[in-house]
Order: sequence, then structure tokens, then C-alpha cells
Amino acid sequence: MAYKTCDDLENSLYLGPDQFRACCQRFFYESKIRGDAPLMNLDENSLPTPKQILKARQNLYNKIQNDKAESCKGCRYIEEVDNPPQITNNIKHLSIEHHSVCNLRCAYCSEIYYGGKKPHYKIDEFIKSLSKENCLNNCKQIVWGGGEPTADKSFQKTLENIDHYSSPDLYHRVFTNSVSYRKVVEEFLKKRLIKIITSVDAGTEETFTKVRGRNRMKNVFENLHKYSRYKPSDIAIKYIINNENNSEYELKEFVKKCVKYDLTGCCFQISINYKYEKLSLSQLNSVGFLMGSLMKENIKKVYVDDHIMARFAGLNSNEKIKLEDFLKIHGFENILIDPKKYDSIILFGAGQIAKELVTKTNFFKNICSFDIIDTSSKKIGTKFLGKKIHGMDLLENDNRNLIISAVQSFDDIYSLILDKKGNSQNILCGLVV
Repeated sequence: MAYKTCDDLENSLYLGPDQFRACCQRFFYESKIRGDAPLMNLDENSLPTPKQILKARQNLYNKIQNDKAESCKGCRYIEEVDNPPQITNNIKHLSIEHHSVCNLRCAYCSEIYYGGKKPHYKIDEFIKSLSKENCLNNCKQIVWGGGEPTADKSFQKTLENIDHYSSPDLYHRVFTNSVSYRKVVEEFLKKRLIKIITSVDAGTEETFTKVRGRNRMKNVFENLHKYSRYKPSDIAIKYIINNENNSEYELKEFVKKCVKYDLTGCCFQISINYKYEKLSLSQLNSVGFLMGSLMKENIKKVYVDDHIMARFAGLNSNEKIKLEDFLKIHGFENILIDPKKYDSIILFGAGQIAKELVTKTNFFKNICSFDIIDTSSKKIGTKFLGKKIHGMDLLENDNRNLIISAVQSFDDIYSLILDKKGNSQNILCGLVV
């Protein structure tokens, strides 16, 4: 008998103002946006307990087995395992999205994230209860979303309390629009306890106002410059491509401003509006153009999100030729990673993205050989697509090039490789098609 489960169900918790969720995946299945799997709805002035979280996870697990979880139908992250998973209330990944107060009005956003909702529970008390029951003992990362997380008056107090009650190995990943500069973020950046992700989504003030709702582009770039003084690689700058901001002029202006404000040492994530069910070749061209423009400025840490990566992996031969022609015209053909240049490579990450790259792309059909490594102790030594998964020790005295098959943890993996190898020269940056 096979059992259906996923990593988020077993390990993640997303805290909304009036609902707890198991994940933040968003995908289309049968022409309907799904994901954001709900665990439990919250009454006002409630204080959810770890016991209730456990029960909610077990209920969702049972629904998935019986194909009754509407939000999870068609999710590519659900996997079948031979043995029933142990469902607990332990939390390895905690996402705090406990209010929907925001100082921007992004065109691609919804009222869920800017509607002004306040939490139905006291976040500090809830965090303390999780710590008291040892639910956060294995938690290595807390993500802050929203709304704009730094707009909450209790942001600093909650951040400091979590730091006090949690594991010393824990760090924070804050999704902030960087419209306002926060001293506490600066202090945590200095201590290497925080990373920030800011979506800019424009190269001109006019488009920024159209896409983000208010003309605050200068504030954002100035604050990103200040934050990046401490360790640029702890800053990720995101560009969500949509129909309003994908012109070549707009993308060039965005790259110019990143250079002007000395942000070339940061990480850059290219995304697409999640409301687009299908990605056109024109949109993929925009992705390639932006990636090529960034890499031309010697920006080394550029990656695309999983939605885009899956689309590039599924290109047919005709689309691939058209993409190659477009990139060649603009002088960006070097961003396509060519299997002919490598006898063997290492693929870092044994997850869904890696599966799609290996099974769907021409690159992996034409590469002579490759090995897979992962940091998960549960995966190391097991088989993935018929190949043994190795640990980080494989990198010792191995000079092969590496491809990182991850999105949210791209910068973490990049740093792991850098620490292990002493340099990043073998990390391949570009598109796998």
C-alpha cells in the first residue's frame, strides 16, 4: 500500500490572521488555482495549541489519502511512500503571516495580503507555547510574510522574542517591500540572523507605481543599498514578470538601477505572476532577457522560481529553437547551459524540481553522466530516479560543475557549496532546457 504525503504537511506551518495553513504552494489543476492548503480556521481571541495543530495535520493527511483535500489535488509535491509517515506537531519551517497590513497595493496581489486584518491570536503567546512544547526544536528558519511584516508595531518585539525562545541555529527570512528602513533588520543583518527578500518588479518609477500601487521606488533602492552593506548575499531581489513590466526597456532600466545602487552582490530571483496558468514563449523570452542582462553585469547569483523552471524544462523542440534564436539575437545565448561542454555534472537537490529537470529537459537527455547530492539525512543513501543520493562529502576533491535545483533555499545551498569548496567557480548559473 502506498501512502501520500508531502514535506510541508509533515514539517511546515503557515500562520494567517484567521487561519493556519500547511503550505504556500499555488498551482493550477483542472483550471482552478489550488494550494495554500488550510489546516484550521481560528476564532477571535483564540490561542491554538500544539495538540490542535497535530490534529489538523492528521485530518489533512487523511483527506489526502481519500482524495478529499481539494486544495491538494494535482499538487506535484505530493509523493507516495511505502510506509505511513509519522505526523507530529514538530515544525521545521514556520511562516508568520499573521496580519494583512501593507503600505503598497501591488497589482498582482489580493486583499488577503493587504486587507488590514489583525490576528485572532497573540503571536508572542503562541510562539511561547510552541517553544514550551518543544515544537520548534528542529526549526532552522522562520519566514515573515504578510502583509508587510515590518509594518506591524510588534514586529521588533516578536522578532526578538523568537530569537530568545528558539534554537540558536535559527535564522529569519523576511519578505519585505523595503519601503521603510527598519533598524532591527539592520541589527539582525549584522548578526547574520536574518535574510531579506524584496520584490521590485520595475525599472522606472512610472511602472513601479502602476505595478506596486505607490511611487516608492527610490525608497526601496536606497534601503536595499543600506541593507546590502553588511552581506549582499543575504539580500534577495525579486522581479515578478507580468504584462505591465516585461518590456526590454523596463528590464534594462531595472538592471541599471541595481548596478547604480551597488546591488550586484545580491541574489536575484526571477518570478512570474502566479495567476498565469500557462506561460507563453514571449514571457519566457522576457525571463531569458532579464537573466542575460543581469549576468552581463557579472551578477553570479541569478535563478528562476519553480513555476518558470518547470516551464523551461517542458519546452518542445520548436519552442527551444525559438528561445535560442531570441537569446542569440540579444547576445545572451550563454545563459543556456550546454550539455556538450560537460562530461559530467553534479545536481544539488533531490526534490520535485530536480525530478522535472532530469526527466523533461534535453540537457539531462544529452549529458553523459551526473550525480545527485542533498543535505537531507532522510534522503542521503536512498535512490532518486534510480541514482544513489550522496551527501556533501561528494564535493571533496571533486571538481565537477554543479547545478542547484532549488528556489527558496538557493542562497543557502550556494553558501554551503562556497564553504565546502572555498569558491563558487563551479556553480553553473543559467537556464536548463
